[in-house]
Amino acid sequence: MLKAAFDAVFRQDVALRRGPGGVRVVLQRADGRSEAPPTPEELERRRREAELLAAREDLTRLLDEDHASRATMRHLAVVEHSLGRLGWQALERVPLDVLQRALEQLEQRVSNWSARGLACLRSRMAVAVTERLRREGPPTGEAAAALDSPPEAARKAIDQARARAADVEVTEAADDEDAQALLAAYGSLVDASKPGA
Repeated sequence: MLKAAFDAVFRQDVALRRGPGGVRVVLQRADGRSEAPPTPEELERRRREAELLAAREDLTRLLDEDHASRATMRHLAVVEHSLGRLGWQALERVPLDVLQRALEQLEQRVSNWSARGLACLRSRMAVAVTERLRREGPPTGEAAAALDSPPEAARKAIDQARARAADVEVTEAADDEDAQALLAAYGSLVDASKPGA
């Protein structure tokens, strides 16, 4: 294997070849044969790999700007991790509701789309969401909810409980000490979860 690598680097000459696109520089083996030009499929594969690398690098850079980004934008962090493991196939394998939230987070966070990797990622995510919505229908939202930050999930649960408790008539709640205690607990939890409290 080492010999093959040595031969590939040091035992090839550079040659000029005239073709339909003009003159090109090609690697020529020591025995006089030249390397075959890449096929259109190979060129497409290289282009997709370069796009993926740029998208991952730009997304990582974006999430590294603030130390709390991965905690607050968990859906986008899941996409970042999945792109590293699965490549562009991640846009088909990540749950649809997580992908939708990640796209929202990306669009909220980025205002300057001059970074080609982020622009490419946004475009591919938007296309994947649209196609998957057409194929799969609207998602349940369970996977995205599981990634919500704990304070946000707790705040939603508290709000729902307060709404249910508010539906109880005041006279019934006044007679029921347990209901009053529950309302007081919810009120203190909501006050404690507010920013600056």
